[in-house]
Amino acid sequence: MKLWIFDSGASEEDIEAGCQAAVALIEKRGFRVEQAYDAVMKRSNRERFERRAAQAWDDAEDAALRVTYHGEEPPDEPVLGSADEKEAKGAGLN
Repeated sequence: MKLWIFDSGASEEDIEAGCQAAVALIEKRGFRVEQAYDAVMKRSNRERFERRAAQAWDDAEDAALRVTYHGEEPPDEPVLGSADEKEAKGAGLN
């Protein structure tokens, strides 16, 4: 699963670097990106979820934003998500 940072004014290169950091952190915690994403989506839907996987996602999002914005506070409201959403929006599906 490829990641992307949405609602961001950052450059594609910075976003890609941030997403790589997120993937590395999730995998270092022993999860696949899909597992962490699934856990955080289930949490948002108030379903049963794997807490450690959701925490890995939360920490990965923080790391991604830190890398993307070079340690500065983002001037916008970015969010880490599946790149599939980006491709769907680009194709006019969302």
